[in-house]
Amino acid sequence: MTTALAKRRYRLGVSLFLGSARWLRWPLLAWVVLTPILSVVFSSAIEVGLWTVATTTFQWFVAAPAGLWLFTNLSTTLARGVTRRELTVAYLVFGALASLAVTALTIAGFAAEHALYALFDLPVDTWGGTLAAGARYVLVTPVYFFAGTLIGATAARFGDRAWFTVAVLLGAGGLYTGLLLLEFGELSGPGRVAAWAVGGIAATAALISASALTLRSIPIRPKRA
Repeated sequence: MTTALAKRRYRLGVSLFLGSARWLRWPLLAWVVLTPILSVVFSSAIEVGLWTVATTTFQWFVAAPAGLWLFTNLSTTLARGVTRRELTVAYLVFGALASLAVTALTIAGFAAEHALYALFDLPVDTWGGTLAAGARYVLVTPVYFFAGTLIGATAARFGDRAWFTVAVLLGAGGLYTGLLLLEFGELSGPGRVAAWAVGGIAATAALISASALTLRSIPIRPKRA
């Protein structure tokens, strides 16, 4: 195996991340620039701040590219000689980069909103609480990303089955309940923080494992003449 071939999986992961960033550039720009400003404008109507609302909504824009790309391009990618193992590694790279980038933007947005609130003498949390709220997404975002990945993989594997839509809706509902606890659950002591961290890591690991197993079970269909 040549060095270029060995590194192909990593290049694919970086390419997927950069392509998704370009695809989302306008929603990203609006999210980062406008939301802290609108938080101040509508501070009397929205007590929690618009950045919190916008951030949890934006997580779906993290999940969507992961699942849509996989469902749309899986057969073509495999036909070009990319193996399932390479695709799994590429998605680990893609997910790690997306999670780190979104977490960094989230922390920056919380900081910007905090600074604007303080500038206009509006009620504001401590800097520690503000930055901690953003730091949560280092474990929250990967769960969204790999949930989208699993849905895309299962759609490619079982999308033609009658039970598929019902299973996705029920599974997504249960997962979202757990995600709300990760995003907004009370972390008042070291025990709760540890449980929160274990829960986030375990959920991400389970989704990665399920996605990899689903990808591995997809049969390679012969090309049509």
